[in-house]
Amino acid sequence: MDLLSTSKNQLIDRVSDFENLLTAFRLCSRGKKSTGGYQHFLFNYGEKLKSIEQEIKETNNFRWSGHREFYVHDPKKRKIMAAPFRDRIVHTAIHEILNPIIDHELGARTFACRIGLGNRAASIRVQKQLAMMKQERYCVKLDVQKYFASINHEVLYNMLIKEFPDSSLNKIIFSLIRSNKQLNSRGKGIPIGNLTSQLFANFYLTGIDKKACELLEIDFAQDHFEEKAMYIRYMDDMVIIATSKNKALSVATQLVKLAKKELKLDIPDNKYIVLGNNPIPFLGYVLDDFGFRVLRRNERKFTKKITRLKKQGYNMAYLAQVKQSYEAWRDLN
Repeated sequence: MDLLSTSKNQLIDRVSDFENLLTAFRLCSRGKKSTGGYQHFLFNYGEKLKSIEQEIKETNNFRWSGHREFYVHDPKKRKIMAAPFRDRIVHTAIHEILNPIIDHELGARTFACRIGLGNRAASIRVQKQLAMMKQERYCVKLDVQKYFASINHEVLYNMLIKEFPDSSLNKIIFSLIRSNKQLNSRGKGIPIGNLTSQLFANFYLTGIDKKACELLEIDFAQDHFEEKAMYIRYMDDMVIIATSKNKALSVATQLVKLAKKELKLDIPDNKYIVLGNNPIPFLGYVLDDFGFRVLRRNERKFTKKITRLKKQGYNMAYLAQVKQSYEAWRDLN
């Protein structure tokens, strides 16, 4: 047995702890109890969790399986790489331990996949900033080209291990980042669909967040309402707002260069969107200093969804829940 796994209170012990694996199993089971993966794992699940515990403790690693691939359109076409149920339990077990560590480093300008934040909170935050600045603003939006597929394995790994209080997780994180054979052969890309991928992708751009706040002279750690500038990020969608055109363009240009040099990410011209003081399309809304409206494509998407659910025979109670959820999302007030 590796000496790292015998030392108590290290990250590897917390990940492989049976209670943590049991919690991960329960989290992975939510909404999945009709799936074959869950049904297969459910039989003698305690013994299977014990087997995972033993494997991680003895090797400081885990034997990852392949991914099931399929495409979704939301509205962009994206390839989803879904891990098998057993792997997802380990993803979740790792996420349960690493999320508090990583989340602490994200600052106050990152809104994706975080408790109490999310796309609705991000949209409200931008709209309030626009209401305060009114037309005395200049906005630039940045969006990374094929973000998840472009994340460099070596850069990500080195960034992550610098944040760990010990090195006991290094081996399993190294193998996790490279667990997809297709992506591993390219040395870049993390699967959309893995819970750990969301965490890693959110963290990968933290250096960009810090640089943006430094250049705009705003607080990275706390989100104060600044009269002269704002920066916000939702995954790889970045919004830069300043009172000066030159300032906004300068900050955006420097962030593009930093992303290329340090993170090996591309933000091409068509992802460098100069909006000036026009309304800002952001996370499904169009925002300005007077309020917001939902993007028409999202209205059409919802209408198509309701039509599809009706054809599939869903009852009125379920359709009402879907409509209620949509109405709650579309109303930022």
